[in-house]
Amino acid sequence: MMAGNQPALSLNVADGGSLKDVIGAIEAGYPHIGELIQKKKVLVSVNQEIAHEDTIVHASDEVALLPPFAGGAGHPESREGDHA
Repeated sequence: MMAGNQPALSLNVADGGSLKDVIGAIEAGYPHIGELIQKKKVLVSVNQEIAHEDTIVHASDEVALLPPFAGGAGHPESREGDHA
């Protein structure tokens, strides 16, 4: 698997550094994941908020990688069985 099938990773990054530093550490240890981040195939969040490379990250922050996802129920008029 991309990260050895681990549910969490521990990275050595300076407290108060930028998310760009965290991404650099991911790229060094897990190049395939880094490539997905760079290609915007995986989003990065800090404390459950989508983050940008200039976001400051502290030791107590949660950084998560968000895989592609889809949402929405489609257009209401396209549902079968619903007639006006």
